[in-house]
Amino acid sequence: MYHPFSVTETISNAWGITKKNFAVIIVYMLIALVIFMGFGFVVKFILIDPVLDVVAAIVSTVGLSLIFLGFIKLVFRLIDKEYYDFDFIDIVPKFKMLYSYVVLLVIVSTLAVFVSNSIKQMDDSMVKYLLGIFSGLFVEIFFLFYFPLCACFIVDDDSGPFESVAQSFHLIKGNFWKYFILFLFIEALVLVASFTVVGLIFVVPFVNILLVVAYRKLVYSHQDVDDDVSETI
Repeated sequence: MYHPFSVTETISNAWGITKKNFAVIIVYMLIALVIFMGFGFVVKFILIDPVLDVVAAIVSTVGLSLIFLGFIKLVFRLIDKEYYDFDFIDIVPKFKMLYSYVVLLVIVSTLAVFVSNSIKQMDDSMVKYLLGIFSGLFVEIFFLFYFPLCACFIVDDDSGPFESVAQSFHLIKGNFWKYFILFLFIEALVLVASFTVVGLIFVVPFVNILLVVAYRKLVYSHQDVDDDVSETI
């Protein structure tokens, strides 16, 4: 039967996944930390020539994207592990996933910088002030509100960069305010956790798990499927 999207159920399921797979998540975080430090070492001590700044930026972007997409794949595997086992190779992002994610990230970031610089060059006025606020809010909302869903479509549905954006807008249709409440919950959670390093270490993976579970539940809310608990936890 119809499976409506529920904020409280989403949070509950995400917390359940986190508790049941805490050891796996910690191991991944440690591996990710080693990989991140490796990319950081390359950028800081090898790509030190100013001419190589672009290369260093690419290396950093690719490294962080691999870690993020790998974690998203891991969460999907943890959600579905009742149906099949998985190996480490199963959470390594495919080239198309990495390509689609990086392309979308670069396009949105470039547009944001271009619009921001264009507004800064305008004469001081109320219009410039309002445009600055609007553009800033738009970029923040897209990155924090829609971008995680785009990443889920890229990983789960093998979508392209532009296709994932269209799919994300369609996915939230009919559940905008519920998803917005979840968004506010995540923002409050991150704000509270930001006061301590330990808090961020625990909250960041939980937030990403929460977003993946939300994505999966939103997908089911658009389909005529059995309302089975095993579908989402």
